[in-house]
Amino acid sequence: MTHRLVREGSVWVFRPAGFFRIVPRVFTMFGYLFIAAAVVTMWQSLFNGLAALCGGALAIGVGRYLANLLGNGARFDTMRCLVEIPEQPTLKLRFDASPATTQIDFSEVCELEIVHKRVTDTEIDDYDNYELKLVTQDGRRLNVVSHPNGVQIAREAKQLGIVLGKPVADWRASTITRNGKVNQ
Repeated sequence: MTHRLVREGSVWVFRPAGFFRIVPRVFTMFGYLFIAAAVVTMWQSLFNGLAALCGGALAIGVGRYLANLLGNGARFDTMRCLVEIPEQPTLKLRFDASPATTQIDFSEVCELEIVHKRVTDTEIDDYDNYELKLVTQDGRRLNVVSHPNGVQIAREAKQLGIVLGKPVADWRASTITRNGKVNQ
């Protein structure tokens, strides 16, 4: 699981969890250690000092890039009644400070839905993945979060349903037959 729903005052936000929270910080920490080593070794050897300085700058850059790539997910601000969904991160380098976001008023949301997907991969075993989506009045479906833990995503959907005052459509156990009927 990459993100977990947490409450921060009047805002509910999906924050990175576990490995995805630690790795960017480790790179940044090593970057600062390299820069400190550069300051200490600069008087002994200019080449070693400059190499440590460049290594530190590179590690800090990688840490910042990973923090941006794995950063915060959707925000649900109960004071402003506003949902902010950041643009899906890509591997492209970005130099602006904040990613583009889609903003939706609570009143535009008609329901939350949980969608099950079977992910097939040639390198690892197939696995189940669940997406939590916001469905708007005009029919758009916006991905809020996605991860393989169906129980956790259902818990988060229920909490957000309470916050937004909207129903949750849970399609995890549903299948659609050939004639278009939904089996539960």
